[in-house]
Amino acid sequence: MVFETLNKLKWTGELAKVEIVFMHRGAENDRKTISGRNIISIKRSHFYYRDGDRETFIPNHRVLEIRVEGKVIWRKRKGT
Repeated sequence: MVFETLNKLKWTGELAKVEIVFMHRGAENDRKTISGRNIISIKRSHFYYRDGDRETFIPNHRVLEIRVEGKVIWRKRKGT
């Protein structure tokens, strides 16, 4: 469902309004939030985002929440 949600936002021009929260070991509370503006490519099982000069790979199963202008539009179910 992460792929479908992000892909739809990309093709409707809304990706720049998105925040993606994902599990990131070592970050505060093991979570990191990025802007959809930083997403480089979206694939079925993962996406890449720009982090400074680096491209970072994030598997979709690590995504916890997707927000548009602060409103949660997708949230990972507990236990999945």
